[in-house]
Amino acid sequence: MSNLPDSPISPQPDFRSAESKRADEQQRAKMIENLRAAEEAGLEKERLKRGVGTPIPQPIASPDSITLEFAMAKDTATVRLSYLVDPYLPSACVVGFFGRGGSAKSSFLASLAAQISDVGASTLWVSVEEPTDWIKVRHMKIGGVERTLAVVKAVASKTDAHGRVIGSNFNVYEHLEPAIIAAKGEFDSTYIPPKPLRLVVLDTAVGLTTWAKGESPNDDASVKRLLGYLQALAEKHGVTIAIIGHSNKGKHDHFADTVAGASAWTNSPRLSFVHARDRREEFACVMLVAKSNLTQRFAATYTTEPVHTLHERDEGADSVLCQTRFGEVVWGEEEASELFHSATKPQPAEGEESGGGDHRPSVVSQMVTLVSQMVEATSEPVTRDCVEAKAGRTFSRREWGKADDMLAMTPFVYKVGFATGPQNRRLYAKLP
Repeated sequence: MSNLPDSPISPQPDFRSAESKRADEQQRAKMIENLRAAEEAGLEKERLKRGVGTPIPQPIASPDSITLEFAMAKDTATVRLSYLVDPYLPSACVVGFFGRGGSAKSSFLASLAAQISDVGASTLWVSVEEPTDWIKVRHMKIGGVERTLAVVKAVASKTDAHGRVIGSNFNVYEHLEPAIIAAKGEFDSTYIPPKPLRLVVLDTAVGLTTWAKGESPNDDASVKRLLGYLQALAEKHGVTIAIIGHSNKGKHDHFADTVAGASAWTNSPRLSFVHARDRREEFACVMLVAKSNLTQRFAATYTTEPVHTLHERDEGADSVLCQTRFGEVVWGEEEASELFHSATKPQPAEGEESGGGDHRPSVVSQMVTLVSQMVEATSEPVTRDCVEAKAGRTFSRREWGKADDMLAMTPFVYKVGFATGPQNRRLYAKLP
């Protein structure tokens, strides 16, 4: 072992030329700059995932450019909420209809479109889910007024692993407003007085949107941007935009979580529904409000009824186009949730006990069906006594009130009108 003291290592001589040194320093500085840029890009990507992007510096506007509106006493007399069809289609806003295949979402909206055509409103339908001919034929067979439905055919260009369309040659951001403007012009010039465009159906919103780089239907920020754009169009053009979407399979902590994609699909619209098949009855469905800023929570039942046969089979079910018959509407958080749960939970096998708590098919919906059938079968007015005799039981005043509300809400579907008989008794008659 050496006892010599430590000595510093002599620096190696640098034989580079001055030009070579400058080039090396520039390269080193560039490498450091690239590393910093990559690090910043990574941080920005994480911020975008969390929905918090780096704000782009903007010039500050002048206070003179800001328009303020003050609350006035007269506002209390002028501000009202209107509906195309109460309680499903509030005017001039975005409404979401979500559910698995087989829950008749398109048939449901088609029936509403036919209903509003009878009172002077028209519909623009954009779809990557159904052929154009099916949409048009269904509208006419349900009873829609001629030339009150216009269809924009979109061609699917991309599907996901489940076969659902996630891209087409139609882009909401690029094509929807021109389509609305074109449709408004056509509808306004077809009839005197005009039957203005009031409803726009997007089937499906995911498949009709071209998602920019870094965007997707599974990202809350991307979906909020889309729905914000649609709401702006709805207010600008005075139309209700109904968006149809799919649901995922499997169990979820909350029924709204079944909707495929980001939670913003159900959280961002002012009103959104989840549809499901009603397991208690064949050809029956149920829907529940997922989110509403407009009403208290409610659930509703409806059934499908064939209106056009696409293909007949000697064995097996025919391929058909359907309309929907609107059933019971149940209001209130607990009551609505109970109805939806009872309708969608697995039903006991024949002979087994249900375990109690079942919300059986509504008495009110049965009353409405019976009244419409009796009115259809005779040219004479039908009394409540006749209905109760046919049913083999009496109904309470509250039940008759609910049945009358349901008949009045959808006269186009049930074709039942009201009259007053001797001693102010309620009579039911067939509408022309």
